Amino acid sequence: MLELLEQLYLHRIAHLNKFAIRQAITQVNPDYAIPTKQEISAYMSGQLSLFPKGSGITLIQWQRDKVAFIELFVSVYESNSVKGIDKPKITKKEFFGLLMWFFNIQIGNIDSTLQAAKNRKIEQKPYLKELMEVFDNYCARGL
Repeated sequence: MLELLEQLYLHRIAHLNKFAIRQAITQVNPDYAIPTKQEISAYMSGQLSLFPKGSGITLIQWQRDKVAFIELFVSVYESNSVKGIDKPKITKKEFFGLLMWFFNIQIGNIDSTLQAAKNRKIEQKPYLKELMEVFDNYCARGL
């Protein structure tokens, strides 16, 4: 079973190495190299099933349109909420490359999709407004 877990980690690390230097990760937390008991337990209980063994894709799929994807993640990127471990700011191309892989969505030209979002004749930022309303409703329910 440890061999399967090791294969899973090596597969994930290969993808992550595109965006961060592995050495920087292990310097921050050397325990990343060896799975913890909790990680082994999560693997055994199927919690890591979103990253299937031997597959180059995740089992997560974006369910909204591409403009909503851009609207959300450009906001995250531009707010400087995400940074690389080994450098102060990752590029927009790196950031969206990881997200498109993770959510199984292909956007040919991010800048033209962003421009289409900015040039909308109807309501601006409809997805972000919807998310704010959803969060307000969540808070109102007291969960």
